[in-house]
Amino acid sequence: MAVTRYTKADLHMHSTASDGRMAPGELVAEAVRGGLELVSLTDHDTLSGWPAFRAAAEAAGLACVPGVEISARQAGVEVHMLGYGFDPDHPALLAFLAVQQERRNERALGFLGVLKEGGHLPEHVQLDEAPDGTSWARPHIARLLIEHGPVDTMDQAFDQFLVTGTDTFVPKPLPSGAEAIEVIHEAGGIIGLAHPGHHVPHQVVCALIESGLDAIEVVHPSHDRMLERYYFSLAERFGLLMTGGSDYHARKGHRAPALGERWFTPEPDLLNAFWTH
Repeated sequence: MAVTRYTKADLHMHSTASDGRMAPGELVAEAVRGGLELVSLTDHDTLSGWPAFRAAAEAAGLACVPGVEISARQAGVEVHMLGYGFDPDHPALLAFLAVQQERRNERALGFLGVLKEGGHLPEHVQLDEAPDGTSWARPHIARLLIEHGPVDTMDQAFDQFLVTGTDTFVPKPLPSGAEAIEVIHEAGGIIGLAHPGHHVPHQVVCALIESGLDAIEVVHPSHDRMLERYYFSLAERFGLLMTGGSDYHARKGHRAPALGERWFTPEPDLLNAFWTH
Protein backbone atom coordinates (compact mmCIF):
# COMPACT_ATOMS: atom_id res chain seq x y z
CA MET A 1 0.00 0.00 0.00
CA ALA A 2 1.28 3.46 -0.86
CA VAL A 3 2.08 5.73 2.05
CA THR A 4 -0.73 8.24 2.50
CA ARG A 5 -0.89 11.27 4.75
CA TYR A 6 -3.40 10.88 7.58
CA THR A 7 -4.29 13.70 9.94
CA LYS A 8 -6.33 11.82 12.53
CA ALA A 9 -5.20 8.35 13.64
CA ASP A 10 -5.96 6.14 16.63
CA LEU A 11 -3.74 3.06 16.89
CA HIS A 12 -4.82 1.72 20.27
CA MET A 13 -8.31 0.32 20.90
CA HIS A 14 -9.95 -2.86 22.23
CA SER A 15 -13.00 -4.91 21.29
CA THR A 16 -15.04 -7.74 22.77
CA ALA A 17 -12.31 -10.08 21.51
CA SER A 18 -10.39 -9.05 24.65
CA ASP A 19 -11.60 -6.63 27.35
CA GLY A 20 -13.49 -4.02 25.32
CA ARG A 21 -17.27 -3.63 25.34
CA MET A 22 -17.84 -3.07 21.59
CA ALA A 23 -17.66 -5.67 18.82
CA PRO A 24 -15.03 -4.97 16.13
CA GLY A 25 -17.61 -3.73 13.64
CA GLU A 26 -19.14 -1.41 16.22
CA LEU A 27 -15.70 0.05 16.90
CA VAL A 28 -15.29 0.83 13.21
CA ALA A 29 -18.66 2.60 13.12
CA GLU A 30 -17.67 4.61 16.21
CA ALA A 31 -14.32 5.49 14.61
CA VAL A 32 -16.07 6.76 11.49
CA ARG A 33 -18.41 8.88 13.60
CA GLY A 34 -15.37 10.29 15.39
CA GLY A 35 -13.75 11.38 12.13
CA LEU A 36 -10.77 9.02 12.37
CA GLU A 37 -8.86 8.24 9.18
CA LEU A 38 -6.47 5.46 10.27
CA VAL A 39 -7.11 2.88 13.00
CA SER A 40 -5.71 -0.31 14.49
CA LEU A 41 -7.44 -2.89 16.66
CA THR A 42 -4.98 -3.82 19.42
CA ASP A 43 -6.75 -6.45 21.49
CA HIS A 44 -4.82 -8.10 24.30
CA ASP A 45 -2.86 -11.13 23.09
CA THR A 46 -5.36 -12.07 20.37
CA LEU A 47 -6.06 -11.41 16.70
CA SER A 48 -9.52 -12.99 16.69
CA GLY A 49 -11.25 -9.64 16.16
CA TRP A 50 -9.03 -8.60 13.24
CA PRO A 51 -10.94 -10.21 10.31
CA ALA A 52 -14.25 -8.55 11.27
CA PHE A 53 -12.51 -5.27 12.04
CA ARG A 54 -10.70 -5.22 8.70
CA ALA A 55 -13.85 -6.12 6.75
CA ALA A 56 -15.86 -3.38 8.46
CA ALA A 57 -13.08 -0.82 7.94
CA GLU A 58 -12.75 -1.67 4.26
CA ALA A 59 -16.52 -1.40 3.80
CA ALA A 60 -16.48 2.01 5.49
CA GLY A 61 -13.46 3.27 3.54
CA LEU A 62 -11.42 3.54 6.73
CA ALA A 63 -7.69 2.74 6.60
CA CYS A 64 -6.55 0.12 9.10
CA VAL A 65 -3.41 -1.78 10.04
CA PRO A 66 -3.09 -5.13 11.90
CA GLY A 67 -2.35 -4.62 15.57
CA VAL A 68 -2.08 -6.45 18.89
CA GLU A 69 -1.19 -5.55 22.49
CA ILE A 70 1.13 -8.09 24.10
CA SER A 71 1.66 -8.31 27.85
CA ALA A 72 5.31 -8.97 28.75
CA ARG A 73 7.79 -8.52 31.58
CA GLN A 74 11.03 -6.57 31.53
CA ALA A 75 13.37 -6.33 34.55
CA GLY A 76 10.55 -7.53 36.80
CA VAL A 77 8.08 -4.91 35.52
CA GLU A 78 4.96 -5.74 33.50
CA VAL A 79 4.96 -3.86 30.20
CA HIS A 80 2.49 -3.73 27.34
CA MET A 81 3.85 -3.92 23.82
CA LEU A 82 2.00 -2.79 20.68
CA GLY A 83 2.72 -4.76 17.52
CA TYR A 84 1.72 -3.38 14.09
CA GLY A 85 1.92 -4.23 10.41
CA PHE A 86 2.73 -7.92 10.86
CA ASP A 87 1.40 -10.92 8.95
CA PRO A 88 -1.75 -11.84 10.95
CA ASP A 89 -1.48 -15.45 9.72
CA HIS A 90 2.15 -15.95 10.72
CA PRO A 91 2.40 -19.38 12.44
CA ALA A 92 4.95 -18.36 15.08
CA LEU A 93 2.92 -15.31 16.10
CA LEU A 94 -0.31 -17.30 16.30
CA ALA A 95 1.37 -19.97 18.43
CA PHE A 96 2.83 -17.30 20.72
CA LEU A 97 -0.58 -15.64 21.18
CA ALA A 98 -2.27 -19.00 21.84
CA VAL A 99 0.07 -19.52 24.80
CA GLN A 100 -0.67 -16.00 26.02
CA GLN A 101 -4.42 -16.65 25.86
CA GLU A 102 -4.06 -19.92 27.77
CA ARG A 103 -2.11 -18.13 30.49
CA ARG A 104 -4.78 -15.42 30.70
CA ASN A 105 -7.51 -18.02 31.13
CA GLU A 106 -5.55 -19.88 33.80
CA ARG A 107 -5.07 -16.61 35.66
CA ALA A 108 -8.78 -15.75 35.46
CA LEU A 109 -9.68 -19.13 36.96
CA GLY A 110 -7.07 -18.48 39.65
CA PHE A 111 -8.77 -15.19 40.53
CA LEU A 112 -12.14 -16.95 40.64
CA GLY A 113 -10.84 -19.59 43.03
CA VAL A 114 -9.15 -17.10 45.37
CA LEU A 115 -12.22 -14.86 45.48
CA LYS A 116 -14.51 -17.79 46.27
CA GLU A 117 -12.14 -19.07 48.94
CA GLY A 118 -12.13 -15.62 50.55
CA GLY A 119 -15.92 -15.43 50.53
CA HIS A 120 -16.03 -12.57 48.05
CA LEU A 121 -17.92 -14.58 45.41
CA PRO A 122 -20.45 -17.39 45.92
CA GLU A 123 -19.41 -20.92 44.95
CA HIS A 124 -21.91 -21.25 42.09
CA VAL A 125 -20.53 -18.28 40.11
CA GLN A 126 -18.73 -19.17 36.88
CA LEU A 127 -17.20 -17.28 33.96
CA ASP A 128 -19.07 -17.42 30.68
CA GLU A 129 -17.22 -19.54 28.14
CA ALA A 130 -14.64 -17.49 26.23
CA PRO A 131 -15.20 -17.62 22.44
CA ASP A 132 -12.49 -19.26 20.34
CA GLY A 133 -9.43 -17.09 19.98
CA THR A 134 -10.30 -14.92 22.95
CA SER A 135 -9.51 -15.04 26.63
CA TRP A 136 -10.79 -13.85 29.96
CA ALA A 137 -9.30 -10.76 31.56
CA ARG A 138 -9.63 -8.90 34.85
CA PRO A 139 -12.65 -6.84 33.67
CA HIS A 140 -14.58 -10.11 33.33
CA ILE A 141 -13.79 -10.91 36.97
CA ALA A 142 -14.66 -7.35 37.97
CA ARG A 143 -18.11 -7.68 36.40
CA LEU A 144 -18.70 -10.86 38.43
CA LEU A 145 -17.73 -8.96 41.59
CA ILE A 146 -20.24 -6.23 40.72
CA GLU A 147 -23.02 -8.70 39.95
CA HIS A 148 -22.45 -11.18 42.77
CA GLY A 149 -19.97 -9.61 45.17
CA PRO A 150 -19.36 -6.69 47.49
CA VAL A 151 -18.61 -3.85 45.03
CA ASP A 152 -20.65 -1.50 42.86
CA THR A 153 -18.13 -0.25 40.29
CA MET A 154 -15.23 -1.47 38.16
CA ASP A 155 -12.85 0.85 40.01
CA GLN A 156 -13.86 -0.65 43.36
CA ALA A 157 -13.44 -4.18 42.03
CA PHE A 158 -9.93 -3.46 40.77
CA ASP A 159 -8.79 -1.42 43.76
CA GLN A 160 -10.02 -3.94 46.36
CA PHE A 161 -9.35 -7.27 44.66
CA LEU A 162 -7.58 -7.21 41.29
CA VAL A 163 -4.38 -5.16 41.54
CA THR A 164 -0.91 -5.75 42.92
CA GLY A 165 -0.86 -5.38 46.70
CA THR A 166 -4.31 -6.83 47.34
CA ASP A 167 -4.63 -10.18 49.13
CA THR A 168 -6.52 -11.66 46.19
CA PHE A 169 -4.16 -10.60 43.41
CA VAL A 170 -3.02 -13.38 41.07
CA PRO A 171 0.11 -12.63 39.01
CA LYS A 172 0.37 -13.97 35.47
CA PRO A 173 3.37 -15.65 33.82
CA LEU A 174 4.65 -13.42 31.04
CA PRO A 175 7.19 -13.60 28.24
CA SER A 176 10.11 -11.21 28.27
CA GLY A 177 9.97 -7.96 26.35
CA ALA A 178 12.72 -9.34 24.09
CA GLU A 179 10.57 -12.38 23.25
CA ALA A 180 7.63 -10.15 22.30
CA ILE A 181 9.90 -8.02 20.12
CA GLU A 182 11.36 -11.10 18.45
CA VAL A 183 8.02 -12.69 17.53
CA ILE A 184 6.58 -9.47 16.05
CA HIS A 185 9.76 -8.95 14.01
CA GLU A 186 9.62 -12.57 12.84
CA ALA A 187 6.04 -11.93 11.65
CA GLY A 188 7.26 -8.95 9.63
CA GLY A 189 5.95 -6.18 11.89
CA ILE A 190 7.15 -3.40 14.13
CA ILE A 191 6.65 -3.18 17.88
CA GLY A 192 6.38 -0.30 20.32
CA LEU A 193 5.91 0.29 24.03
CA ALA A 194 2.37 1.18 25.11
CA HIS A 195 1.71 4.03 27.57
CA PRO A 196 5.28 4.21 28.94
CA GLY A 197 4.25 6.97 31.34
CA HIS A 198 1.93 4.51 33.07
CA HIS A 199 4.33 3.23 35.78
CA VAL A 200 7.15 2.09 33.45
CA PRO A 201 10.56 3.10 34.87
CA HIS A 202 13.01 4.84 32.55
CA GLN A 203 15.57 2.03 32.87
CA VAL A 204 12.96 -0.46 31.63
CA VAL A 205 12.27 1.70 28.59
CA CYS A 206 16.00 1.82 27.87
CA ALA A 207 16.31 -1.96 28.25
CA LEU A 208 13.54 -2.48 25.71
CA ILE A 209 15.24 -0.09 23.30
CA GLU A 210 18.42 -2.15 23.62
CA SER A 211 16.37 -5.27 22.85
CA GLY A 212 15.20 -3.85 19.50
CA LEU A 213 12.13 -1.74 20.28
CA ASP A 214 10.93 0.09 17.16
CA ALA A 215 8.44 2.62 18.51
CA ILE A 216 7.00 4.30 21.56
CA GLU A 217 3.45 5.45 22.28
CA VAL A 218 3.74 9.19 22.76
CA VAL A 219 0.04 10.13 22.76
CA HIS A 220 -2.10 8.30 25.34
CA PRO A 221 -4.81 9.38 27.80
CA SER A 222 -2.48 8.73 30.75
CA HIS A 223 0.13 11.14 29.31
CA ASP A 224 -0.16 14.83 29.98
CA ARG A 225 1.49 17.36 27.66
CA MET A 226 4.72 17.26 29.62
CA LEU A 227 4.98 13.47 29.24
CA GLU A 228 4.13 13.74 25.55
CA ARG A 229 7.01 16.18 25.07
CA TYR A 230 9.32 13.92 27.07
CA TYR A 231 8.54 10.79 25.04
CA PHE A 232 8.68 12.78 21.81
CA SER A 233 12.23 13.84 22.71
CA LEU A 234 13.11 10.27 23.76
CA ALA A 235 11.87 8.97 20.41
CA GLU A 236 13.97 11.52 18.55
CA ARG A 237 17.03 10.74 20.66
CA PHE A 238 16.89 6.97 20.06
CA GLY A 239 15.44 6.99 16.55
CA LEU A 240 12.11 5.47 17.59
CA LEU A 241 8.88 5.72 15.63
CA MET A 242 6.06 7.56 17.42
CA THR A 243 2.56 6.15 17.87
CA GLY A 244 -0.54 7.19 19.75
CA GLY A 245 -4.11 6.29 20.56
CA SER A 246 -7.02 6.40 22.91
CA ASP A 247 -6.74 2.93 24.53
CA TYR A 248 -10.50 2.85 23.99
CA HIS A 249 -12.47 0.08 25.75
CA ALA A 250 -15.99 1.58 25.58
CA ARG A 251 -16.12 1.26 29.35
CA LYS A 252 -17.54 4.10 31.40
CA GLY A 253 -14.80 6.04 33.15
CA HIS A 254 -11.99 4.24 31.30
CA ARG A 255 -9.62 6.29 29.14
CA ALA A 256 -11.14 8.36 26.32
CA PRO A 257 -14.95 8.72 26.47
CA ALA A 258 -15.39 8.27 22.71
CA LEU A 259 -13.33 7.39 19.67
CA GLY A 260 -12.10 10.48 17.88
CA GLU A 261 -11.50 12.45 21.09
CA ARG A 262 -7.90 11.25 21.52
CA TRP A 263 -5.83 10.96 18.36
CA PHE A 264 -2.49 11.85 16.76
CA THR A 265 -1.08 12.64 13.33
CA PRO A 266 1.32 9.87 12.23
CA GLU A 267 4.59 10.77 10.57
CA PRO A 268 5.38 9.32 7.10
CA ASP A 269 8.16 7.13 8.51
CA LEU A 270 5.64 5.32 10.74
CA LEU A 271 3.23 4.78 7.85
CA ASN A 272 6.06 3.55 5.67
CA ALA A 273 7.10 1.09 8.38
CA PHE A 274 3.56 -0.33 8.60
CA TRP A 275 3.39 -1.30 4.96
CA THR A 276 7.00 -1.87 3.90
CA HIS A 277 8.68 -3.31 7.02
